[in-house]
Amino acid sequence: MPISRPGRAKGLLFNYLREWVVSKHSEAAWTQAVAQALPTERETYGGLILASSWQPISAWNHLCTAFFSEHYPDANTGMRDFCSFLGERELTTLVKMMLKLGSPEFMLKRTGFLWGRYFDTGTFGAEEQGPGHWRLWLEGEANEETIAGALTCGNGPGPWLERGLALGGNPGTVRHVRCRYKGHERCEFEARWSKQARESSR
Repeated sequence: MPISRPGRAKGLLFNYLREWVVSKHSEAAWTQAVAQALPTERETYGGLILASSWQPISAWNHLCTAFFSEHYPDANTGMRDFCSFLGERELTTLVKMMLKLGSPEFMLKRTGFLWGRYFDTGTFGAEEQGPGHWRLWLEGEANEETIAGALTCGNGPGPWLERGLALGGNPGTVRHVRCRYKGHERCEFEARWSKQARESSR
């Protein structure tokens, strides 16, 4: 796969991460993570980041690796914890609005749009496999300088979408079953929930 242009991450991600780190850990923990960043990235974190702005995705990947590797025995656990928080903050209004117009399937068909809310590289797709069972995928190179890194792709979409299913009254699981950073052609996810649970709640 050819090298793509450098990717970007939305400024709101950095703001949410800082809020979560300071509230769950400490201001010192955030300062320590920023201190490990590249000099140019430190300047970015030290100022006001507009939620609607686009920042280098490499800066996002570097910051996540620095913080979660330092503060968690397993960085994946910490990232999932943060992404659950992100889902709680972001999806409460957004997904409820979407589910008023449709169903879990309606939301999952729009994973490309939802991914694009945070990152401008990588292509997300989804396809129904059966009742309450969908296969989702993220296509893009395995290069943390140009696209969301292993910590994000492996631990971000799962908790985020699980929160969306739960908010719509369809508790389920979204598992990351294949990863570009482990030699697979694309990242793949399996989403499952109980159709009976949704129908019985009507």
